[in-house]
Amino acid sequence: MNTIGKWLAVLFTLNNAFVSAVSAFDFTIDLSESGYFGGMEHNPEWAKTQNHGPIWTTGEADGNARLMALIDALDTASGHGLPFGEAEINLVYELLNLPRTPANVAKAESEISRIYLRFASSLNAGAIDPGSAAKQISRERKPPSIEVLLAGIVSQDPSTYIRSLAPATHQYQTMRKELKRLDWVIVNGGWGERVNAKQLRRGDSGAEVVKLRNRLIRMGYMSRTSVAEFTNNLWFAVKRFQSDHGLDPDGIADSITIDAINVEPETRRQQVIASLERERWLNKPLGEEYVRVNIANFHADVISKGEPIFSTRVVVGKSSDRLQTPEFSDLMTHFVINPTWFVPRSITVREILPELQKDPSAEPLLQMFSQDQGFIPRSQVNFARFDANNFPYDFRQPPGPRNALGQVKFMFPNLFNVYMHDTPHRSLFEQETRNFSHGCIRLHRAADFANFLLGRMVEDPQTLYNKILISGRESTMLLDKPLPVHITYRSAFVGEDNQVHYRKDIYGRDQAVYEQLANSLSATN
Repeated sequence: MNTIGKWLAVLFTLNNAFVSAVSAFDFTIDLSESGYFGGMEHNPEWAKTQNHGPIWTTGEADGNARLMALIDALDTASGHGLPFGEAEINLVYELLNLPRTPANVAKAESEISRIYLRFASSLNAGAIDPGSAAKQISRERKPPSIEVLLAGIVSQDPSTYIRSLAPATHQYQTMRKELKRLDWVIVNGGWGERVNAKQLRRGDSGAEVVKLRNRLIRMGYMSRTSVAEFTNNLWFAVKRFQSDHGLDPDGIADSITIDAINVEPETRRQQVIASLERERWLNKPLGEEYVRVNIANFHADVISKGEPIFSTRVVVGKSSDRLQTPEFSDLMTHFVINPTWFVPRSITVREILPELQKDPSAEPLLQMFSQDQGFIPRSQVNFARFDANNFPYDFRQPPGPRNALGQVKFMFPNLFNVYMHDTPHRSLFEQETRNFSHGCIRLHRAADFANFLLGRMVEDPQTLYNKILISGRESTMLLDKPLPVHITYRSAFVGEDNQVHYRKDIYGRDQAVYEQLANSLSATN
């Protein structure tokens, strides 16, 4: 029986058989044992507003409307990339078709409420615990309380209320459209044969050019044509594809571009689903003005009233597990001009100590010191005596043009000890893939960002910045108003051109989010 037929049968039985059973039972339902809401306490006040009566199985128009709204929402959950749907709908029907005893009606109320609360919470704040996907993700799911979710479905139009729980951002709505488009592409056979070539460029012809042409046609980058040569039209299509995928838009289909073209729509679909989940994690006020870093896009923006007002390329952490840049949100409180670099302990013992054991004069710009004795001349130390566990000294690099932090660093104190900073290694910003750091975020336009922040506090920021810089003295500048910083990871996102862009999943985190999402329902049932 189809969904409509099942629903009509349920309505008939509700209207004719539930009323007597409902009237004989007290529906104070304890949902605190569901284990899904991360320690949220159940508040029974919602039940009092219902006089301890049912909200789903009333046998009247209000309960029927809530049931229909829930079933419709579950039926369209896949359009949000959420793992709800037929199984939950069938369970609702099974519960409503149990023999009409007070105990069974109470069971139906309780279980349908659990389904609704799990779905509503997932739609609003994400279906999985962010940290379950990767230890470098530090975000907390904060769905509305049980009381709020139940009161909302009771007191408002149920369909409208459920829809209001999802993020209302342009990013979210556009990614949902992209998910729908990819589903259509997959059902209709995908993007065609993969391209098996190392490089293709204007003037080339043959079978591999045809495959390249056909995939780009199916992706929507060029109009249909039977021409089998690498023409100017194909060159323009390759350039457009490269721009949407963070590649150098030179129109040459090199190995990196071909690898990206060969990514199948199923993989892109997984990236979109992960992006939707991440948008739900941040379904809360981010600040009227804030910094947004997209690790996977190697880019940072200052967003004001929804629009970017400052942008810069960034370098992020290497792909090895211990060097990845983490995801979290915090408040930028100050920045430091002419910073001293205090070398992290991990770098000291894993990288610098082995160098000094080979050559005590290595890393000449670094000063060695201890908390007890202050500056320690290297000539006094036999580095061969120590290892990573017992090396007693630390290193710092004083301010200067070759300082590893460059001219300025930007501080938002956090558990990871991650911050943004300048760098003397400017050539790295010209790379397409920019994961070279030890976890901190290097800014291409660091000096411009410092002037942007100063411009919020003084009339002539450039003069002040240059004066402090020329002095060579380390100077801390406190922000008049802390600036929220949101370090995110989106390998699929909507760009300023309103198009969906894709990047490599450099840390494998979006794949992990997708896999956790796919497994989340079985873990909570």
